[in-house]
Amino acid sequence: MKSKFSSRWGFCALIAVLLISVAPIAGARVDLSILQQQGYGVVELKRPHPNTLTVDAKINGHSALLVVDTGWSGQGITLDSESAGSLNTTLSANASRTQALSGKKLTGYKKGVVEVVTLGNVEMHQVPVSVVNIGALHDAAVRRKIGANGFLSAGFLRTCSAVIDLHNLRLYLRPPGTGHRAVLGPALHGAGLAEIPLNVTASALLIVNAEINGATGAMVVDTGKALTGVDGRLAPKMKVAGYSSRVSTIDAAGEFMKTEVAKINSFKIGGVNLRAPDIRLEQFPIYTQTSGKLIGFLGIDILGPNGAIIDFGNLKLYCYPL
Repeated sequence: MKSKFSSRWGFCALIAVLLISVAPIAGARVDLSILQQQGYGVVELKRPHPNTLTVDAKINGHSALLVVDTGWSGQGITLDSESAGSLNTTLSANASRTQALSGKKLTGYKKGVVEVVTLGNVEMHQVPVSVVNIGALHDAAVRRKIGANGFLSAGFLRTCSAVIDLHNLRLYLRPPGTGHRAVLGPALHGAGLAEIPLNVTASALLIVNAEINGATGAMVVDTGKALTGVDGRLAPKMKVAGYSSRVSTIDAAGEFMKTEVAKINSFKIGGVNLRAPDIRLEQFPIYTQTSGKLIGFLGIDILGPNGAIIDFGNLKLYCYPL
C-alpha cells in the first residue's frame, strides 16, 4: 500500500516511567482483520514494557521504534534530535514553542518531510517529520525499558483513519486516497462493547467527556500515558484525597512529576461506566489554561483493561461497559 502524506505538527504529551498491564478484560473476541479487505494496512503493536505501545518503522530506509501516542499532537512523525542524523532529509528550524505537560518548553524544534515511511505493510511518501529534543527518551530507565526513537502523533493517526485495536495489539492504517472508511459500530456492539463519541481538537487530539465521582470535565485520550492522570485541583469536587505514591511520571521534556493515588467509586466516559479503581492526581498547566475544562489524560491503565478500540476515522471509542 502506497500513499502520499501531508501537513502539520503541534503541542505535546506525557510518557510514564513505571507501568502496569494493558491486557483487556474477558469478553467476546474481537477480530478486525476484515479491515484489510477495505484497504487498511496492518501494523503489529508491540509492548517493550507493559502499558507502552510501539511500532517498528522504516524512515528513509532507517529503522526506528515509535511510541503510538494519541496524546502527542501534530500531523506527522516526531523523532528525538539524537535520531535526526539518519533521516537523510533537509530540516528547517521552526519558531514554534512546543510545551510539555509540566509546562517546560522543548528545544531544538525543526521540521521537514521524509521521502518514504514504512509501517507494517503500509508504505507512505512525503510524510511530515518533526525533530525535537525529547528529554524523556534520554532518561536511562526509559532507554532500558522502551528504547524508542520518537512518536506517531495524533494527527498522523487521524490522517490515516487509524484504528487502534488493543484486543489483538494491531494498528490499522488507511492513508489518504486509499481504501474505504470502515463502519465498526454494529459488529462491536454485537461483541458487547459500548460506543463513546469523541471530539477532536485543532491539533488533532481526541477528547472525551468524563465524570469521576460525579465531577465532570474533558480528558485527552492518551495512549502515550501509562497512568491516567487528573489535575489534583479537581480532588474536592471528586470528594477524594490523594495518598503518597512511589510512582512518578516523566513528561516529554524529561521533567519528573510526583503523583498521588486517589481511590474512586465511579468513572464514566461518554456516560459509560468503566472499571477504574484509582487514578493519579497530578498538576497540569493545561487545567488552568482551559479554566478547568480539561481535567486530565485518559491512559492505557484504563483503556487497556476496559478493552478499548479507538477509531480515528469515525471519532469513536469502544469499551466494555461495567
